[in-house]
Amino acid sequence: MKLTIYFDGSFWCGLVENEIDGHYQAIRYVFGPEPKDADVLAFIFEQLPQLLERSGSVAAEKKSNKKQNPKRLQRLINREKRKPVVSTKAQRTMSELRDQAKIENKANKRQKKAALINERFQKRQEKKREKHKGH
Repeated sequence: MKLTIYFDGSFWCGLVENEIDGHYQAIRYVFGPEPKDADVLAFIFEQLPQLLERSGSVAAEKKSNKKQNPKRLQRLINREKRKPVVSTKAQRTMSELRDQAKIENKANKRQKKAALINERFQKRQEKKREKHKGH
């Protein structure tokens, strides 16, 4: 799990990247003003577990478990520091999750609308039957 805190021009944001059992999760959290250490710890211990449960995940590419040379590892760490904060992999994952949620919401909306239309129709039919009965 990796938490990156960065300033996006107007707000301080946190990007959480998590990879478990071949599934990749990316969560963006807006802190607002510059977060203090206590704010970051509160986020990690109180809000992060709930966000991880609610957010979906995408299948991740397999990484080799081959032991790396310490010098190479240090070079990789320095390269990571020079890279832009928001990775394209995280952006792609978040947009895919957003699209999935949009599709689900659309389907739910369609079902609710159909149920409402059916309910109105049934009420009208019942009224017709009541009027037809007479007294």
